[in-house]
Amino acid sequence: MNYASIVRVLALLMLVVAGSTLLPIVVAIFAREMDQVIALLVTMIGITVLASSVLLLTPRPSRKARPSDALGVVIIWWFLAPVATALPFVLGVANGSLLHAIHEAAACLTTSGQSVIRTGTDVWPASLVVWRGVLHIIGGLTTIITAASVLAAINLGGPGIHRTVLFTVPESSFFDAVPRVARSVSIMMLVFLVVLLGLLIMSGVPFPRALSDVVSAVTTGAVDPNMVSRAALPPFPSTILGIGLIVGALGLAVWLPLKDRKPRRALKDPETITFLVLIAMFAGVVLFLGIGIADAVAWSVSAMSTSGLSFSTTPARDLIPLPILVLPALIGGSALSAAGGVKIARLIVLARRAGQEFRQLGYRRSVLGFRFRDRELDERSVIGVWVYLVAYIVAVFIVMIGFSFLNLPFEETIRLSIGGLTNSGALLMGHTRNLDSGATILLIVSMILGRLEILAIIPALSPSFWRG
Repeated sequence: MNYASIVRVLALLMLVVAGSTLLPIVVAIFAREMDQVIALLVTMIGITVLASSVLLLTPRPSRKARPSDALGVVIIWWFLAPVATALPFVLGVANGSLLHAIHEAAACLTTSGQSVIRTGTDVWPASLVVWRGVLHIIGGLTTIITAASVLAAINLGGPGIHRTVLFTVPESSFFDAVPRVARSVSIMMLVFLVVLLGLLIMSGVPFPRALSDVVSAVTTGAVDPNMVSRAALPPFPSTILGIGLIVGALGLAVWLPLKDRKPRRALKDPETITFLVLIAMFAGVVLFLGIGIADAVAWSVSAMSTSGLSFSTTPARDLIPLPILVLPALIGGSALSAAGGVKIARLIVLARRAGQEFRQLGYRRSVLGFRFRDRELDERSVIGVWVYLVAYIVAVFIVMIGFSFLNLPFEETIRLSIGGLTNSGALLMGHTRNLDSGATILLIVSMILGRLEILAIIPALSPSFWRG
């Protein structure tokens, strides 16, 4: 491993996190939330001092960084960031539990979004709601940038699943090519955020609520800590927000064609088509439970995007049986978005491979192939997807067993294990505040595993990976 590169890149990333505290600090000053000003300032100064010291003391790397070095950065980042960003949730609210603060930060960074902190009046300081939103954006950007660069380079989950025109493995150090991806993704996310925010404000949504919902849609998370209990928007802005959430759950599958001014290509993308079909299917299934069509579609969009956003006054998720409730979250959104789950692209590859097998039943000697996004996929692609799917299923069962040993009810173990690994706020909200320390730690780890797409953590279990 190129430890000098890993440490220096982590320090630079921490400096970005330190700089991101400026916006909530400004909000805290204007809102006269002095406890939060102090908490956020201490966080910014502490991270800045530590990260700057590491940069000054670490020598420049003497050799090129490789994709495995970048994977090491990603793994360490996801375990380090929740700890580094948790302090405002200790000093800024009436919360005496450091573990709950880390859980809060991890939920925001992984865009799961559920809150475990009680404020007594359920009225959060405005600056901490903004801090939650900032962490959602950082986590969403990290997820998409990692998928489009690091995971694409090391071919996790099947070759071609994470590939885009934004990234090619450079001849020089691997980290030289990542800033271009980060810049492009950040610009596309910002443009989408501004456009959706403008549409919601023009439809009559107050600015604070509109901004919270837009960040939630872009990151497929739940910025508002009281998302479960708040009132739903009127039908027209709810429709706008629902469309925005669909676009957010598709991520680069839609953003890249729109950036190139090719909306038809975005609509014809296989992940877009499959995502819309699955929304219609799940909405149709819950119609038989007596749920209205508008509420059914609203639940289906929220569940498929692995978001905790609610679009209706009827708590549809409380009326849906657990097996149906968890299935959309397991599928998830696009492979190049902040949504969780197995991801639609992998299901498309498996479905096309299964169709190929059926076509060959009658013609055993025929040579057939299948394509995904104009790229011919071979047997290695299918094997990679199968390995990922098996690893995901094994991870779900292991986490379920872990929760079972902590004496949680069976339905709760299913909800927490799948909700954590799929980063699904829709499954976790309202079911995390009464967990003991062991269950909270396991949920934090499962949320981070979900963001690492399960397979990325497997190399970290081998000492040879770190010896490099």
